[in-house]
Amino acid sequence: MMPCKLMRCAASMAKAYVLQRRHLTVVPMAKVSPSMTGGRITKWKKNVGEFVSCYDLLYEFEVSGLTDIDEEENVTTKMELESCDEGYLAVVFDPVEPNTCPKLVAGGSPVALLCDSTDEMRAVQERFKSVGPQMAEGDHNVMPWHAYLLEPQRKDNSCCS
Repeated sequence: MMPCKLMRCAASMAKAYVLQRRHLTVVPMAKVSPSMTGGRITKWKKNVGEFVSCYDLLYEFEVSGLTDIDEEENVTTKMELESCDEGYLAVVFDPVEPNTCPKLVAGGSPVALLCDSTDEMRAVQERFKSVGPQMAEGDHNVMPWHAYLLEPQRKDNSCCS
């Protein structure tokens, strides 16, 4: 093969790879410990439609049962989640409503979706309005994340206690 043909072939393959890289990225409820019973998202730091960069703080959450002692003493821990991926925040499954107790979500459960482009985001939003949070198998990745303590001193100060 001639060098020019190789370059065109490589460029074509790279372009195909970019187009097929992913469709959606699922943002999970952070499961920060094996004993964690669930978490409540108390504040989204990004709005639907905004671009999320790697290392952006995405949401604040409270965790129940982070340790066995926490579970026995009904203690919650306030934390925040950092994204290790990027994309447009297309959908938040259960937005935080003012003056209400946020829904308890199991660790690892999907809470939002990221998309690669604004066109893709609009298509996902339309689909979400009509069929809800259903995705074809293999049509998404799960976002890697880091979680940090928001308030190092844990108290029984859950938003719902």
